[in-house]
Amino acid sequence: MSVDSCHGAEHLIQPYLDRALTEAEVARIDGHLRECDYCNDRYIFERRLREVVRDCCTGEPAPEPHARRFLRL
Repeated sequence: MSVDSCHGAEHLIQPYLDRALTEAEVARIDGHLRECDYCNDRYIFERRLREVVRDCCTGEPAPEPHARRFLRL
């Protein structure tokens, strides 16, 4: 993968995790993550980080709009 495609994918990882992308963007990032180990590792790290934060922070509700983002994991 080229640096440009990785740079573009890097900017889509957070919205991808938030499920805030169009179908075309999802297809683009899905394809890139299948082909690029580096970006796929970044995606896995970010997904796991969100899971840890969600699991550790169950004592108090998160302020809006953050609560909606974390509940979509």
